[in-house]
Amino acid sequence: MVQLLILINAEKVSVFDIIKKLGKMPQVLSTFPTFGRFDAVAFCSVEEREEVGALVKSIASLEGVVKTETLVEL
Repeated sequence: MVQLLILINAEKVSVFDIIKKLGKMPQVLSTFPTFGRFDAVAFCSVEEREEVGALVKSIASLEGVVKTETLVEL
């Protein structure tokens, strides 16, 4: 099991829409909006490290997502 945080920059009008979409993804354990450098944070879990890239790509491709930064548990 690999846990990770995905920090998300989004277009301001769509942050809550993105959070709703993230909530439907089985790998996303929790998510919330933030103030600061990033607009949202997603706590995620995947079975294997090889799955991280696909998850990040699927989140980065959501409408309204401008940029992501990923922190992976060692």
